[in-house]
Amino acid sequence: MSEPSLSEPSNERVLIAGQLVGAGAVGAAALPMTLWAVLSAAFGRNEGAGVAALAIAAVVVVAALTGVVTVTRDASPLGRTVVGRVFWAVLVAVFGTIGWVAGWAVTDAVGPRVSDSHELWVLFGGVSFALTAALFVRGWAVRTAAAGTVVMLLAAGLVALRRDPGEDLDARLRAAGLSRDTAYVVAIPGYAPDRDFGHGLGVGSFRPADPAKIPPDRYISITATDQAMTGEQLCGQVTAQDSRLAWGDCTVEDGGLVYRHNEIQHGYQVTAGRYYVTVLGTPGVSHDALRAAVTSLHPATAAELGPAGASLTDVYAATVPGYTGQPMGIPPGMLYAPSDLTGGGALSVGIELRVSGARSGDLCFGTDECAADGPDLTYFRRHEQQGYVMHRGSVDVAVLGGLRVDRALLRQAVLDARPATDDELRRGLSVAPPRAPSTGLDRFRQWLRSL
Repeated sequence: MSEPSLSEPSNERVLIAGQLVGAGAVGAAALPMTLWAVLSAAFGRNEGAGVAALAIAAVVVVAALTGVVTVTRDASPLGRTVVGRVFWAVLVAVFGTIGWVAGWAVTDAVGPRVSDSHELWVLFGGVSFALTAALFVRGWAVRTAAAGTVVMLLAAGLVALRRDPGEDLDARLRAAGLSRDTAYVVAIPGYAPDRDFGHGLGVGSFRPADPAKIPPDRYISITATDQAMTGEQLCGQVTAQDSRLAWGDCTVEDGGLVYRHNEIQHGYQVTAGRYYVTVLGTPGVSHDALRAAVTSLHPATAAELGPAGASLTDVYAATVPGYTGQPMGIPPGMLYAPSDLTGGGALSVGIELRVSGARSGDLCFGTDECAADGPDLTYFRRHEQQGYVMHRGSVDVAVLGGLRVDRALLRQAVLDARPATDDELRRGLSVAPPRAPSTGLDRFRQWLRSL
């Protein structure tokens, strides 16, 4: 019996449409399922299972496509014989998968990212398989349209890959978490921005240009460790396990106290009941302050623990002139910081420029001090931070700093802040050195740009 032939153009169009829809459905369903199977095996660290899953998926895809072309055999010249139908299925599976992978790689490189959307997985698989099947249908019109579409997609992909992403300033701003409306810059005397837009102009965080002007941290911690948990000895004194004073130098002082110090921290360890109590200070803390702490050790009172530390037990506290303590949970103990809240370290002298949408609430909420300081300008101070907020049309420009920063410097900075120009934005967004090609696609893009 001979194969049935088409008698009417309308029937031919229906069969072609059915063949393309069927191929697209296989690509939309089979490719994501195959990827999930292979990834699941990979995450299970079973290479054999991954290979088996890939082989089974390939057989299933080819079988499904063979079924599609068998039902719509008259839509393609290859559908006339069994061998031709299997060959058609293999061609569509191979080139459809190649198109899917290529589309995935290009869109991940230039956006939108297929990796971030399961819906795009399905859409790209269906379109790739349907477009591949269209290249093998009966009639020149559909084949020509499909070939033209493939050529246009290839050209668009090459153009997108060749294009330097830096040319799209808005995209680069979005990637950096900025926008034109909120991209303000300022130059602050004596400070260097973390993101330099040229001539000392920057946005975000600023640090003293002279590292010597960054004061050391000044914190004291007091923790207790069960004596059963011990480590090495230092100056004849058993060391609490995991102590940060387990190495370095030591000095036996009058009264038998052992002063320990290393490159990171310094302090004392004493015995209290069944505990080793460690009094530990950062390098910025004076030796006298640590000695005052260790000589005034006592079980923490309810007042010293406060509501935040009410559930803590076996906590020791101290009296340190110029320091105020608060309970800490991991490990349980007390942490002491300068009572004047000036603290130390980079945060105490750091400055930050922030720009956000115009205020919708009370700027003074939760502050210790808040007052107007000129038209649309407000000064505020809260725990360990102070700054100014200036209302400018649709945005609020804020310059924040540690309590060691001169208030007048912060005020002038918020007045000087202005929107960045496009040239400044390009300079600021290109500070990082170009990334060396790490994949074949990266090297291909680099080659395209060299043409």
